[in-house]
Amino acid sequence: MIATDRNNNSEDWSPIPLKNVIQGHLTAGALMIPVYLLACWLVGLVVVGAAVPVETLFIVVLICALVSAVPNAWILHLFSVRERTDYPAPWYLGLQAICLACIASLVMMLASHAGLPALVVGLVMGSVNLLVNLLMMPKKPLSRQEVAQKMEQTSQMTQEVFADEISHAHEEQQRKLDEVNQKHGIDKLH
Repeated sequence: MIATDRNNNSEDWSPIPLKNVIQGHLTAGALMIPVYLLACWLVGLVVVGAAVPVETLFIVVLICALVSAVPNAWILHLFSVRERTDYPAPWYLGLQAICLACIASLVMMLASHAGLPALVVGLVMGSVNLLVNLLMMPKKPLSRQEVAQKMEQTSQMTQEVFADEISHAHEEQQRKLDEVNQKHGIDKLH
């Protein structure tokens, strides 16, 4: 959720709850795991001495993507509170990339006990994180009301698209309940 007014110093502004910011960063981190994994694997093929077993790389990328979500959420939250906006100046993205790079380097160093792979994985994950975040920045930020409207539209579309499946699932559940009731001699209650 992004507010459009960068200099909103009014008393009615309140930050997005930190638990929501953390949940968003965890979701984004989980979705980025395949991208980080592919980028690190490709760089490992090119940089001599930086290759590590895929299993180790997968575990390191998984841990780093999820663990870095918490400090990165804190970074966004702190800048949002400081600037009193949902959409702070974009240079916080650089701090988030550095944070991820440090965590990735540390975890890879602990996992492989090798300096070059740790450095490479940290640099690759940090760079990919920064690049993706910069590419995904909205050209025109949305207000909280616009975000709420879009979420409501998405909810309605989802209900419309899956209405038949939901109805079928309810009917199937009721049929099974009726069968169980019949086995136990209970008449239909509805």
